Amino acid sequence: MKEIIKKIVTIAVVMTAIVLPCNGAKVAKDTLTARDVFLNLPLKTLDILDRSEKMDMLDYYDADSIYNAPNGMEGLSHLIKVTPDFLSVQLTKVTSMQILILPPGKGPAAMTLYTIDSDGEAADTEVSFFDSHFNELERKKYLQYPDILDFFNIPDKEVRNKIEDLVPFPTIEFQVVPGSTDLRAVLTVGEYMGKEDYDFIKKYMKESLLYRYNGKSYRLVK
Repeated sequence: MKEIIKKIVTIAVVMTAIVLPCNGAKVAKDTLTARDVFLNLPLKTLDILDRSEKMDMLDYYDADSIYNAPNGMEGLSHLIKVTPDFLSVQLTKVTSMQILILPPGKGPAAMTLYTIDSDGEAADTEVSFFDSHFNELERKKYLQYPDILDFFNIPDKEVRNKIEDLVPFPTIEFQVVPGSTDLRAVLTVGEYMGKEDYDFIKKYMKESLLYRYNGKSYRLVK
């Protein structure tokens, strides 16, 4: 079945090979695609898939089929969504990544959201930024992670102090808002808190936070 599908998309693969860079190639920012990043970004989190498996995943996706690719963690990986500017991939049972190409400007060229979400543990996302040559940039220049208190409508100092005591190590899941460059951040501490404590903070907790890209960096929408 795999060979049949690959024959169907032979022409598309040949055309793609013309425009896609080889591993480690430099790519102009205005031509960078999410596929380029997926195939070439030198990240350990993506190294669990070799290049040929990544290409097979894209070929199958283009043929309206899902290919469960063997990965270096003795599991399977599959693509969820692919557009020129966005790619979402389930890397393992507990890890996923979103890749977003940012609009040309003075900011970074691409952003990745690497999320760990396992049973019994809170989802937590690492956000990273890269230039058009796949060099990693300093994240805090382009996105300041929210303070724990940003997630709450706090009526008084007593409530604020209690929330800070109950949530000393916040876990946050970031996701790209579909069809945009916006980011949505959700506090996920409920997975590891006791019911009584979580019921208390939940009374004051916002559903999510929204971050908007201004051409240079992300800013929290108040």
